[in-house]
Amino acid sequence: MSDDGPLAPILKELSAGGAPPPVLELPGADARGAGALRQAAGARATLAVLPGAPDDAALAALRDALWPAAHLAACWRVDAEGRVRRRAVGEEAELPARAAPGPRTVLHLRPRAEALSQPVTRAKFDANAAGWNGNPGSPTYAHYRWMRRLMAQIARPPRGATALDAGCGTGWVGIEAARLGARASAFDPSPAMIELARANARDTGVELDARVGFVEDAPFREPFDVVLNSGVISFAPDPQVFLERLDALVKPGGLLVIGDINPLARGFRRRRRNHPLLPVRELNGLPRAEVERLLVARGWRIEARRYYQLTFPVPEIMALAEQKRAGWACGLALAANRAGSALDAAFGAHAAGCFDSWILRARKASRA
Repeated sequence: MSDDGPLAPILKELSAGGAPPPVLELPGADARGAGALRQAAGARATLAVLPGAPDDAALAALRDALWPAAHLAACWRVDAEGRVRRRAVGEEAELPARAAPGPRTVLHLRPRAEALSQPVTRAKFDANAAGWNGNPGSPTYAHYRWMRRLMAQIARPPRGATALDAGCGTGWVGIEAARLGARASAFDPSPAMIELARANARDTGVELDARVGFVEDAPFREPFDVVLNSGVISFAPDPQVFLERLDALVKPGGLLVIGDINPLARGFRRRRRNHPLLPVRELNGLPRAEVERLLVARGWRIEARRYYQLTFPVPEIMALAEQKRAGWACGLALAANRAGSALDAAFGAHAAGCFDSWILRARKASRA
């Protein structure tokens, strides 16, 4: 072990991106230390050291006590022999070097504003752009395309209308709008995503004016007849500012179709109880009713509400079916998703606990 102290391998790993954060010792994963940690981690990135090995449920409760001031980004477990195992969202690995013998648990927390900042968001999507593009050879690809087609179908842009896919990712929502006859444009903060969106549009045979930018600083100045915004507001540091900027992109009397993850879904609530390390957007996501309230307060009229994507265990079943290359199972899951969403819509779209995602179709007031 080096001379950097009992947390040497952890501090070395973190210092690769600059100076390591300050370290705060906590008495345990409970409310006793949450207040001081919330204040410290809300101001700057912080390491919190807890004695022993609190279970995932205890760490999840601590994470919730710290949110929205700070986001739990990573966790290291140090065992009695000093072996260190690192966990982050979607990854787990043992460090090659050892720390001082434990057991202890080390948490890496970042201020919410930092975790949702534009540089962090852009870097995240640039690094994972290909993974958001869908795989035409995958058994789940039909489901991937159906979710994006649904946004455009709910918008129903008139032929020749101008449509904007705001926060387009790899462009498929805007492409679906173009296939319905709209004159489509798009933007995304990730240059890598924009390159994929342009390639997807070329391959599909539609025109898509795709540019780089954030909703809060959009690269288009003239408003559009229809704006589509899928899966983006959960990345917004301030939803009020986000919706204000979307409002400016829609012509008077125009249409906004906005959708995002549904934090009220049983699957998301289960993940929140059992998994301490979650993507920041899962903590930052808003229920449909809250976004509806914010839009109505700005003078928008809600024309349609929708939930889609059946929650736990359907995504888990589809992931297993993809691993086993069982396309028939993915087909059945897609049929269930389509039928469940349509049935819920027919009864007024009230089954929030049953679906992972929501959509609102809202009309902007015309000028007096």
